[in-house]
Amino acid sequence: MVLADVGISLMPKGVTDFVVLSDSNSPPPPNPQFMISLLKALVMGYPDRLGSLTSCPVGSIIQFVMKLLIPLMPGRLASKINLIGSEDATEKLTKILLKGENDIPTFLGGKCDHDKLYPTETNCSNKGQGNLVFDYFGMVERLEASVKEFEDSRE
Repeated sequence: MVLADVGISLMPKGVTDFVVLSDSNSPPPPNPQFMISLLKALVMGYPDRLGSLTSCPVGSIIQFVMKLLIPLMPGRLASKINLIGSEDATEKLTKILLKGENDIPTFLGGKCDHDKLYPTETNCSNKGQGNLVFDYFGMVERLEASVKEFEDSRE
């Protein structure tokens, strides 16, 4: 919820909703309960802000489980789930992400190395400022830079 709050507070003018991208491969085995719990929390906290929860690459196990669960969910919850199989990941993520194919993480078959965004404990520039595994302050700086780049591109 903290990450969603920060993201919402840094949204560019005119942008009203957001997409959450969930890696369905990690950690194995895939856990559809995590995705469902995340979706419920986001819909309860931000019912009008959450555009969709996109999960990929979705294997046959999750697809099967979700086909059983989606009809049991409230309509506004079920309509926000976007499952992408590995064969369609590049094409569909290119349409969702701001920089298209250049923003697809390497762990999803793209070019963007997200591992460099999460420093190891021994190589962390924000020591003393927060958690050493998740770079919160770096995330905020990257969000601010992305918003500026987005707004500049619209002019």
